[in-house]
Amino acid sequence: MGLFLNILTEITLPIIALVALGWAVQPRLKFDVSTLNRLQIYIFLPIFLIHSLSSADIPLQEVWPTAWFTVVQFIVLTIIGWGIAAALRFPESLRPIIALTVSFPNSGNFGIPLAQLAFPADYILHQAVIVSLHSILIVTIGYWMLVGRGMSSGALSRSLFQTPLIPSVALGLVLKGLELPLPNIVTVPMALMSSAFVPLALFALGAQLAGNRSKMDLNTIGISIVFSMILSPVLTWGLAAGFGFTGTLADLLIVAAAAPVGVLLAVFCAEYKKHGETASAIVFVSTVLSPLFASGWILLLRLY
Repeated sequence: MGLFLNILTEITLPIIALVALGWAVQPRLKFDVSTLNRLQIYIFLPIFLIHSLSSADIPLQEVWPTAWFTVVQFIVLTIIGWGIAAALRFPESLRPIIALTVSFPNSGNFGIPLAQLAFPADYILHQAVIVSLHSILIVTIGYWMLVGRGMSSGALSRSLFQTPLIPSVALGLVLKGLELPLPNIVTVPMALMSSAFVPLALFALGAQLAGNRSKMDLNTIGISIVFSMILSPVLTWGLAAGFGFTGTLADLLIVAAAAPVGVLLAVFCAEYKKHGETASAIVFVSTVLSPLFASGWILLLRLY
């Protein structure tokens, strides 16, 4: 019990404290949440990805297993989630949302600070790779599942570059792979903005959740929470063991999968009128419950 409380108070609750701050001040200060989200997507997250990928101390080839595993994990978990949703006879319009709650955790503005607090410093590069690939996968496969089926290949291709996330990942990998040095006038501002990404992301998440007035479809929400915070890490544990991942890296992959549902799922669903209220409620409830589940998974892995 003491270890669980230690993990809860030193790792997960500090993350939730910043979320709670955004949630608490939003009703009075009324920040423009869309502007906060655009700041993250178009400025702070791209700079964070470039900086994290290009300045990491460990060789790029060491994170290759994390990269291919993340892609395989996303595809396998999405298929399983879709299959279970179909078996449970969810409406076809809800099945992609249920599937993505299994495969698309909040690996960025929740997973990054969790990785920083729970794992050695070098492992932040692995988490940055996970975030990078999740960003690519959600704006490709996820976008296609939600709104792109029937879209022309040209329109779908253009949609991939509506945000700078994919070019940022590519640039960071090129800089790291070629070991290209950047002048201090570039690296110092990048480092400062990268350090600001995590608190801004958590604060913005809280502000967004404060505006959530979603109708609660308890059946869908309950199943989605079980899928995202229990089934997803269990399946990830099995996949990691099957592919021979062990030690701290395996633990990171499992804990990353136990993060709450990614906010972009709610953003996409709201933008394109695909059960936006249900998706927002799933994100809200999973975020509220995340300290208990994330702490529980960290404790289980440390004891195991």
